Amino acid sequence: MDEVLQMNTGSTPHSRKAGILLLGVAIAALLPAAYLMARPFLTAFVLAAILAVALDPLQTRANRLVKRSSLAAFLTTLVGLGPILAIILVAAMMIIREIKSADLSGIWRAGEWLKATAPIDRQAAIQKLAAELSQAGGALFTIILTVMFLYVLLLRGRGWVSQISEIVPLDKSVTARVRSTMSDAIVANVDGILAVGAAEAVAYGIVFGIARIESPVMWALIGGFASLTPVVGGMVVWLPMAVIMAIHKTYVKALIVGVGCLAGQAAVATLLRPLVVGNRLRQPPLMIALSILGGTDAFGALGILLGPVIVSVLAALVREFRMQLRPETS
Repeated sequence: MDEVLQMNTGSTPHSRKAGILLLGVAIAALLPAAYLMARPFLTAFVLAAILAVALDPLQTRANRLVKRSSLAAFLTTLVGLGPILAIILVAAMMIIREIKSADLSGIWRAGEWLKATAPIDRQAAIQKLAAELSQAGGALFTIILTVMFLYVLLLRGRGWVSQISEIVPLDKSVTARVRSTMSDAIVANVDGILAVGAAEAVAYGIVFGIARIESPVMWALIGGFASLTPVVGGMVVWLPMAVIMAIHKTYVKALIVGVGCLAGQAAVATLLRPLVVGNRLRQPPLMIALSILGGTDAFGALGILLGPVIVSVLAALVREFRMQLRPETS
């Protein structure tokens, strides 16, 4: 029977192994070049992959309601990211409106005072401004790529994960447990970010109320939603607000908003988030806090998401490795 199959396929076990080895060597040789080409887009892809895992339950429901998978992926992307992008846009518009309505004479006086008291290197200032604009453009490009990657991963991600699982030379039960651990880690981390957003909104509301800011609830909600972004968080709301107050010479309010919001944001990020994520991942809060700090140092802002996930997946792999070393019981 084996001889008949070999005749039909035109290959022998030896040639098949040689072919597999050749393909593996070719793939390994091309991986460095593929990495170099994909490196500029890795941040957007990883962020999109994390969001795709977190939005997978919503994608499942959308697939049940909509027959076309492409439309379901589009709706999930829109529902998942639409509110966040809308809140950021509204906050930016409100800040611009406040700046336009401000008395610009204070800004001019501040500029003249700086020019008179300290020499300004115009060339260095222009270079710094260009670098800031380039960084902002890069961040915008990353956001656009993240949205595009998220749609593609929601549409094709499950199939790709299944194909990768078939290639991995592990038992299906082991692969399933590792995938489950990774999914739980990502979901718990995203839940931690949501908890941080709610807590920061409360903290901002208290600070804005003490400083007697107009519409403190609205600004607190905007700051809470802005804290969902892993770059600067709620700082995009309260920092320009404090600067505008300083320009208007309301220094006490500016100090209350700046110091109070900074302290609240730091306390929530370092105390609440490790506690929430640690309980879900069954990891000590100290370990989660260190993973966040280490991840941020290694991967930048994206490390806030990657740090706890890497630690949890590593713990799962070590646990599976220990289980594989145990002698089988008959």
